[in-house]
Amino acid sequence: MYVVNNQIFIYFLSYTNPSFMKNLKIAMLTLMAAMFAIMLSCSDNRELSVSDFNFDGPLGSDGATIEKLGKNYFRVVLGHAPNQPKWNNKLIFEITGNAKGNELVLLVEGPPRFAMNEYFYSWSYDMEHWNPVHWKLGYKESPEKDTLVFPVFQEDKVWVGHQVPISYEQVENFLSNIQNNEDVTVHNVGKSLGGRNIYRATITESSSDVPEDKRWVHYFTNPHPGEHNAQWRMIGMIEWLLSDKGADMRNRSICHFVMMMSPDAPHNGWYRVNAQGVDMNRSYFPEGSKEGEQAHESYILQRDLEEIMKSETPVTTLWGMHTWGGIVEPLLYFVQDERLGSWTEWRDMTVELDKNSLIKPLKLREGSSSYGPITWEAGPHHQFGITAILCEGGGAIYTKEENKESGRILIEALGKYYKGTKE
Repeated sequence: MYVVNNQIFIYFLSYTNPSFMKNLKIAMLTLMAAMFAIMLSCSDNRELSVSDFNFDGPLGSDGATIEKLGKNYFRVVLGHAPNQPKWNNKLIFEITGNAKGNELVLLVEGPPRFAMNEYFYSWSYDMEHWNPVHWKLGYKESPEKDTLVFPVFQEDKVWVGHQVPISYEQVENFLSNIQNNEDVTVHNVGKSLGGRNIYRATITESSSDVPEDKRWVHYFTNPHPGEHNAQWRMIGMIEWLLSDKGADMRNRSICHFVMMMSPDAPHNGWYRVNAQGVDMNRSYFPEGSKEGEQAHESYILQRDLEEIMKSETPVTTLWGMHTWGGIVEPLLYFVQDERLGSWTEWRDMTVELDKNSLIKPLKLREGSSSYGPITWEAGPHHQFGITAILCEGGGAIYTKEENKESGRILIEALGKYYKGTKE
């Protein structure tokens, strides 16, 4: 009876006041929309399942397996590098859906060599903006098993990777974008074993009045493909060099960049190797490149370097870009050039530019490496008698921008030290 009276009352008010019924309908529609949004939000907040994880994308981890242990709690067992059963592949994957509203916990296990948890990891919704995440225990306490706890995700798709990740496809896209600049030439020097292009980008002022044979020449490379912070460091160098601030250095120098010596690696999560399982920084032949005996990609790149050394623009300095713990740490295999000051001037220039303490002061590396002259720093120093820089560290720099900033500082200091021209 109350309902009937209420209906009559509403009908009466709507008859005498037409705007009332209109406002009531709007209120009811608003309420229904809010209830629908709440229901949709609840349905979106499904817990994650094994099928939501992809280890086979542009950022991937070959051989990884995953099992569910509880709500949004999973165990991942990592695979190993080719022909290296004790070398783990890094934990790299995509959550393809259903991440929104969930807090992910991963228990990760892997082979002991080059501990899976030696460095921080990062997660992203778009593979561009990365957020650091840290292991619960760390490699000193538990190198074969550790846990990552992620925050509640706000989007359904999420990428996770080692250090600040970058895929081969992203490197290729970056090079494609800068090659429109008239001062950039991107060379395709060969193919990886996986069929990917191996690139060397050359940057120098195309309209410079300095003859090419009078320009300083600097060569930068990244032997270990899973050391992504070092790759962002190189991108920072390139961006500075192509900016207005880098105009003078572009005019007086030629800079070569090999950003990813092992381009098959990011898809597979390989940390130090190529498809043959060869440590790419133990693959230089100081007596000269040898096809069939070297790691495939190392042979291609060493042969290319040797051609540069025979040209009218041989390399002045060669950099191997790496990461280990702490801030960036450049170590010099130094050859004094009588036209320039002491290496300590170079050191002091770098310190002066480093306002945020991202880089340790340069220091000399005495003798060769413990492995002999087979690294991509000691090898060229031994073969050609040039200054080489083992640029380590940066594992404690947790953002893309700070890694890039460290590169900007290094190349600006390099340009200041190698002043003028070879004349």
